[in-house]
Amino acid sequence: LAFEMCNEMDILVASSVGPWESIGGDIKFLRLKQKQVAGLVTDGSVRDSNVLETYGFPIFSHSTTAKQGPATMIPWGVNEIISCAGVLVRPGDVVVGDDDGVIIVPHSMIETVLKIAQEREEIEGIIKEELERNPSSPGKFYPFSTPIASNSDLAELLRKKGFK
Repeated sequence: LAFEMCNEMDILVASSVGPWESIGGDIKFLRLKQKQVAGLVTDGSVRDSNVLETYGFPIFSHSTTAKQGPATMIPWGVNEIISCAGVLVRPGDVVVGDDDGVIIVPHSMIETVLKIAQEREEIEGIIKEELERNPSSPGKFYPFSTPIASNSDLAELLRKKGFK
């Protein structure tokens, strides 16, 4: 049922009965490929990873395994609040993933998180550019949090670059 409810560009987030239990593989996830989902996130494991890599959507799982999952792992709920790897996930939350992992952004926090992320990317770009031009320890700029201390090396660098 959950697979059939997925639309193009949806991300399916599935809580497993355990991190080493497979929630599916090649044949089961072929349906997600056909539905053109944007991704799959689970705190369980997946099988047939070599085939899944060809399906064209990212899969974030606890691990891969050759072991078939238990027959008792059937969906108990769809489009409900779940815990996936200890993180609360609600229908409508935004899922962001890259090579380092996945975060869940509550729908009510999307604008705030986007603003913070964009600002951080800009600041880190300035720091990297400075360290490439003037090799030194990144520790003089890290760790940083907002508000940035006005007397810090980072604040001085940002002022020189016209960062507001």
